[in-house]
Amino acid sequence: MRCAIAAFAAAALLNGLIAAQSQAQDFAAQRLRLPFPAYDGTLTPYTFALGYPLVTLIYDTLLLRDAEGVPRPWLARSVTRSRAGRRLTIRLRDGVRWHDGRPLTAADVAFTFGFVATHEQPRFTPQLGAVERVRATDRLTVTIDLRHPSLGFDDQPLADMPILPRHRWQGLPAGRLAPAGRALGSGPYRLVLSDRRRGYVLRANRGYFRGPPRVGEIRVPIVGDAEQTYDDLRDRRIDMVPLSLPEQAATELGSRLGIGLRRGPSYTGTALALNVRSGPFRRAAARRAVAAALSLDRIVRNVAPAVAAEEGFIHPASRWSAGVALAPALPAGDTTSPALPRAALRVLAPRNDPLRLEAGRQVVLALRRAGARATLVALSRRRLERAVGADGSRPRFDAAIQTIPALVSYDPDYLTQLFGSDARGAALNVSGYRSAAFDALARRVASAPDPEQRRRATLAQLRLLARDAPAIPLFFAQGTFAYRAAVYHDWVFVAGTGILHKRSFFAAAPAAADPPAPDVALARPDSGLSVLDILSIVALGAVAVLAASALLRRRRHRR
Repeated sequence: MRCAIAAFAAAALLNGLIAAQSQAQDFAAQRLRLPFPAYDGTLTPYTFALGYPLVTLIYDTLLLRDAEGVPRPWLARSVTRSRAGRRLTIRLRDGVRWHDGRPLTAADVAFTFGFVATHEQPRFTPQLGAVERVRATDRLTVTIDLRHPSLGFDDQPLADMPILPRHRWQGLPAGRLAPAGRALGSGPYRLVLSDRRRGYVLRANRGYFRGPPRVGEIRVPIVGDAEQTYDDLRDRRIDMVPLSLPEQAATELGSRLGIGLRRGPSYTGTALALNVRSGPFRRAAARRAVAAALSLDRIVRNVAPAVAAEEGFIHPASRWSAGVALAPALPAGDTTSPALPRAALRVLAPRNDPLRLEAGRQVVLALRRAGARATLVALSRRRLERAVGADGSRPRFDAAIQTIPALVSYDPDYLTQLFGSDARGAALNVSGYRSAAFDALARRVASAPDPEQRRRATLAQLRLLARDAPAIPLFFAQGTFAYRAAVYHDWVFVAGTGILHKRSFFAAAPAAADPPAPDVALARPDSGLSVLDILSIVALGAVAVLAASALLRRRRHRR
């Protein structure tokens, strides 16, 4: 009798374990913790600064870049172009719903285009410059008429601009950036907590049109210090680092047990912006002299691994790269750079960004070697933005280390936002550069009828920027991201972007990933026996022991 009870109890335990394991298998990881350097508002397309990767977990785009960085259908089932290239017909997937259960339709897409076009958003509004008219022709079909053919339209805006729910954003009061309350999108995650001190919590959308994502919950604590972030990963307080690591940190973390690395090309670059509005860099000769004084190879050796920005502001791996090195131009007849300013120069750099802080140090050393009196000034991100006028303030700087946005290499039309004369790009055009020749080339890039003509127009733009030198591109650092493999290891590296994006939660990681060292405290994710297997063996072993014990007692009783 005892044997039967024990066997029944063990079977019940085993059934419970099977049920619990079956429920757990809904997600490859129940919870993932990743830090972010600052609280970034409510994570709507109008209230973020740095948190675009988090925004796109909550909202969807019509297309989505694949692992090679090429836009592919996502919300859109298909995108077709007219013969002349000026009309796009977008057919949406059926069954997509907003987080509140309402269906996402063509009316939402048409509304989004109209709203963004009339409500300035520095990243997305300039992407709609070619749009003439957008119409919802039926529940799941959108027609977009363009002023001219736009080869870059698939990437920006279709693969970049989030689609908004019309029923939440329509009729916003004047002056309000976004609807009150939490962000509401159609993406694989819902925002359930947004707090300045505690950060964010995103929970899986089980009704997502692609199926539930592979991680049940994402917690995003705010960790402003880079060294603290690395310590937290080592001590298992977080599970991945969403920002690319400097090589020293990557080498140290990659040698730790259980920490894996994903590496690939990063289209986010680093440049030295020069203030052409006033001061010593109003003269093109002075700017060219600075460009000639900088050895890109020497800078790269000190921030390695990185690729020198010899082709200008576009990454050499970009499909828009022309493969032509652009040498810095000295003033006419000059070989010793006497045009370098003799006045004291302050080179500003972000204090909490080790990579770009080192870039600033290398620039200052190069300028000193060339005879300039240069000083490095490390500032917080907010003070740096104020100094260069990125927040609308009056610019007060000589030179500053700046980021080259990855969007430039995805689509060169984005160069217009960095250097064009259009007032809409003023917040990004920190150098204050104005050039009718550049603007004419920008129009050629935007309306080029085929890729080869577009590539040639882009190269002409880059050559003009190398000659005028309003900013000097320095390098593109390799993207290196660390994660705790035993918690989650299916990260996908999207060329130019990194690993924090939707595809990491819907597809297996590529086989070429660096293998992590085993974590002695946690089971390997690719272990031959699962937790369920081990528990099953233990439970069955217990039944066998109890049965053998009962049989032995019966035999003794018979004797």
